[in-house]
Amino acid sequence: MWKPELKPTPAVRAAVFLIGDLLIWTAALYGAFLIRFDGRLPMAYRGDIPILLLLLIPIKLLWHATYRLYQITWRAVGLTEVINVAKASTLSLLSITAVVLLFRTFDPLADFPRSVLLMDYVLAACGVTVFRAARRGWHLQREAARSRRLSRDGTRLLIYGAGSAGARIAQTIREASEARYRPVAFVDDDPAKQGAYIQGLKVLGGRAALPQIVLDRGVEEVLIALPSAPPEVLREIISVVRGAGLQRIKVLPGTQEWLNGRVTLRDIRDVNLQDLLGRPPARIQIDALKTYFAGRRVLITGAAGSIGQELVRQLARFQLEQIIAADINETGLFELEQELLRDFPDTALRAAIVDVRDARKVDWLLAQVRPHLVFHAAAYKHVPMMEREVEEAVKTNVFGTQLAGEAALRHGVETFVLISTDKAVNPTSVMGQSKRVAEAVTQALSRRGRTRFLVVRFGNVLGSRGSIIPVLQEQIRTGGPVTITHPDMSRYFMSVAEAVLLVLQTPLLARPGGVYMLDMGVPVRIVDLAQAMIRLSGLEPDKDIPIVFTGVRPGEKMEEDLVLPQDTLVATPFERILEVRSAEATDEVSLRLVLRELENLVQQIDADGIRALLSRIAGAATAPPGLTATAAARPADPGMGGMVPPR
Repeated sequence: MWKPELKPTPAVRAAVFLIGDLLIWTAALYGAFLIRFDGRLPMAYRGDIPILLLLLIPIKLLWHATYRLYQITWRAVGLTEVINVAKASTLSLLSITAVVLLFRTFDPLADFPRSVLLMDYVLAACGVTVFRAARRGWHLQREAARSRRLSRDGTRLLIYGAGSAGARIAQTIREASEARYRPVAFVDDDPAKQGAYIQGLKVLGGRAALPQIVLDRGVEEVLIALPSAPPEVLREIISVVRGAGLQRIKVLPGTQEWLNGRVTLRDIRDVNLQDLLGRPPARIQIDALKTYFAGRRVLITGAAGSIGQELVRQLARFQLEQIIAADINETGLFELEQELLRDFPDTALRAAIVDVRDARKVDWLLAQVRPHLVFHAAAYKHVPMMEREVEEAVKTNVFGTQLAGEAALRHGVETFVLISTDKAVNPTSVMGQSKRVAEAVTQALSRRGRTRFLVVRFGNVLGSRGSIIPVLQEQIRTGGPVTITHPDMSRYFMSVAEAVLLVLQTPLLARPGGVYMLDMGVPVRIVDLAQAMIRLSGLEPDKDIPIVFTGVRPGEKMEEDLVLPQDTLVATPFERILEVRSAEATDEVSLRLVLRELENLVQQIDADGIRALLSRIAGAATAPPGLTATAAARPADPGMGGMVPPR
């Protein structure tokens, strides 16, 4: 039958510490006299000891209470508590010495040896420290013994990196109640650490010695405990580990992640693509974000998508009044809602099933929730599919953006952020063209009210659903072949977490109607990406998994453009966020007219006509000046509002 563990209350714990200290202080004073007089206490001092205790105990009690030594728990005793004991004991000694000197004419204080005070100080401080640390030490020894028993059959683990992260994870494994690992040694390239013992494990050598260490120690798995190691170093280490015949490699998370809290066994994970293709993390102004988002209501459209989900997760870390997650994907929205209920139970989340192409529902939702900010992430993104479903791309990416933006204007939204793509620059695909037109729509809307409309462009995010990474992973899992369109095709990549954190900073920028681009680093060849993924799986490209080139698909570019020739990039106060400034402004009158023409073509499901018009609109929006001669010759509509795109 299960019985709950009985734990002492704070009052009981304080009483135990107090009683223990009183006994220790009494024994320390007697011990000091015995040491001073070689184990024989003279009769002349026996009557003075109780009087001295009446002087010493209140002073010691005052200083020990000042340093909260009666408000700690045994299991939490650490270096801080030991330092506090030393401080309290030292101040007690100084205070007692001052009192003795001040009242030295008082008979019991007149002639006793002053060296007794120093001996009492040492004995009392050691006694109080041992008393508080004894139970923690006993508990650690018991857990370590239990861990050793449980880990006898655990995975024999070699830890690469004998720094602070490696030491902490070794300690965590040693203290774990259910250890699935059995650390056998450290490896470190720093000669100063080689031969030393850390957490009871010897640093056996550096990278060159790794194959022999694996053989001698029967290593089954390697943990790379180098959270700040750059990707090229990780690639070299992994190559050496693979060369030693090991395929099981784990890593710790990045530096910021493990510094935020104690490393746990759950932090150990497989090497992923981001580790090998990554870059140093951007400095995010978290304090500014906390201040900005505190008490606000934020609406995210497309909340069930990769970017939308990460926006919700990151915003849940701030003290918002409410997060409104809107999407047409019922299952994805339900899963996101369950995740937040589990991980952020105190976050006020409203999940709303909304199609951004439904004008009445979008307007109703904004009237209900009155958001301060809207992050518009709802979009169709798959280039080849949008080449076939042209009218659907336009309905969602163009008219869905228009409807959401106009509703934001009507209901006084402070800031509207359109999540765009690098494919909107010099677009060659329907998806890119539709997103470029969406950018033009938001820039036109920015001149019609107090709502600030911002556009944020970035490239591919690692691991987003339906993107190239999951496709390649599935091809590798099934034994290949891995299909690549062209050996020289390249793309920009960044992690979804970094992209979203950068996006969240853009509302802090003041200029309305601005177009911002995230610094994506350097482009990565898709074939290099595929080869890295194959090697991550413990296989060799073109040996275990063949790579086949299939040819460039309709709408695809060999490499993405970041800016147009006439655009200029301007630095912002935020790292890796650049402002794109263009000399040409969007002609709103012409834009209204071509949108009306585009609406008619969508109603007729005229794919060829839509493609031709999109090409003209997007081309005109990215090249000076104007849109089309046909559009410019038409009479002006009274406004962009009132158009309800076809369903």
